[in-house]
Amino acid sequence: MKMYITSDSWPFYEQRDGSLTDDPDPDRADLGWDSVGQMMEWDEDAREATLEERKWAARCRYNARAWIEEE
Repeated sequence: MKMYITSDSWPFYEQRDGSLTDDPDPDRADLGWDSVGQMMEWDEDAREATLEERKWAARCRYNARAWIEEE
């Protein structure tokens, strides 16, 4: 799954239908785009994420879900 980063460092994940969501699981997403092209029209500085950014986003998701489960 490809991941993109907006100019404000927000991660978006490309879904099978070409849409982008702010969570790899579209059922958990709060934000989204219909396509990469739509996102790029809004934010011309968005780009595909690096491996380090992908790892960072995965750690953030893991920590957030662990924190929620503790409550």
